[in-house]
Amino acid sequence: MISRAFSQVLGKGYKCPLDLFVHASAVVGFGSNMPRHLHHLLRQPDPADGFPPKQHPLQNNNRGAPPTCTFESNWTLQHSFSTVKNSNDTPLDYIMSFEQRFATLRSIGNCVNECELSLLLKDKIAPICYVWCDPSPWMHITQGILMTINVNKMIKAGCKVKILMADWFAQMDDKIGFIAGGVLSKVHPIGLYNVETWKATGMDLDGVEFVWLSDLISRNADEYWPLAMDIARKSNPSAIKSWLRVYSTINTRGHGSMNPYRMRDFTAAEIFYPCLQSACILFQKADIWLLGQDQSGAHMLARNFCTHMAKENKPIALFSNMPCNLLEHPERWAFDDPNWAIFMEDDEEDIISKISDGFCPPESAEGNPCLDYIKYIVLPRFGKFEVVQMGDNGGSKTFVNMEEFTSDYESGVLHPSDVKQALAKAINMMLQLQSD
Repeated sequence: MISRAFSQVLGKGYKCPLDLFVHASAVVGFGSNMPRHLHHLLRQPDPADGFPPKQHPLQNNNRGAPPTCTFESNWTLQHSFSTVKNSNDTPLDYIMSFEQRFATLRSIGNCVNECELSLLLKDKIAPICYVWCDPSPWMHITQGILMTINVNKMIKAGCKVKILMADWFAQMDDKIGFIAGGVLSKVHPIGLYNVETWKATGMDLDGVEFVWLSDLISRNADEYWPLAMDIARKSNPSAIKSWLRVYSTINTRGHGSMNPYRMRDFTAAEIFYPCLQSACILFQKADIWLLGQDQSGAHMLARNFCTHMAKENKPIALFSNMPCNLLEHPERWAFDDPNWAIFMEDDEEDIISKISDGFCPPESAEGNPCLDYIKYIVLPRFGKFEVVQMGDNGGSKTFVNMEEFTSDYESGVLHPSDVKQALAKAINMMLQLQSD
């Protein structure tokens, strides 16, 4: 299993994947070379041998892997994804009303300015939507299945979707840098692994265009770098530091209570990094962005820059819903503990254990991670959620919307243990289906 192989690189004791959206300030056992048993992921094929199909790294796991998933390290093949055309150039099977399109997009996550989104949808039938992706060899379920759900919603709402593979930033990540040795071409197989995962989870790839950030920056360096420097000159360092402090406090995804800024000041790179991301947001000809919390600071800088430059069109962004940390007290756990979330390659025992130990306060829906998984992943994926009740309230009940489920849970009709058992079963079924 590819994630377990990568986990062995980072250090012994990791049973399941770690989250690469969290930028680590230090990783145990840094080195410049990848272990021999992972060389096949990055090996350049001998042209004389042609391009024989390779075994997909996921086919060693106990869930199997899609038979069509193959890794090709050849640079041309890696970049062939950027030539995929968006199927939205053809008429939609049916046209959703404005209200349906707006509701569909708003269900994806928070919107900074709903009024701007509303005006955009009234003005454009097929807006261009960019989706930010930091390539990661350790995908948690929100990066895999929830991303697929969100992208398919955008396509359904008539958007022309382009996924920005931010490989250029990924190579600067400490963990990716450790695996790839800082070599950009070695980041691409990781991005292709993400694409194959989305394919296995049912993403409508015919309606998606993949764009590699490294290609864009290389071809347009004379435009990108002046823009990045201009954003840095016109941005307030205090505002950037403030966002970094807030983000390090609220971002407990595998971080525990570690706040890197308690014992030291900010580095120049940490302050400049959001400016580089902001330049990417403004550089693309996008109507809407789908971002993660990691890019919220960059989006803030981009909007502030537009205000400073008196630009009318500010970047509109949706910030994807994210289930709460499964751990009740993340600060008590070790840095990068994998129990904070469900990962795409967790086996059945891992999932049952994580859900069983997960935080699920009785009769309380607010800040309940188990209910978040049901709301954002299970119900959108299956359209229903069945709970088998034990004890005096024996029997089963199927829910088709979150409002009804929340009402029963907060009233005490549903017991946390029954909900956890049903949730573990649903997630295991979900991952098994995508493997098959």
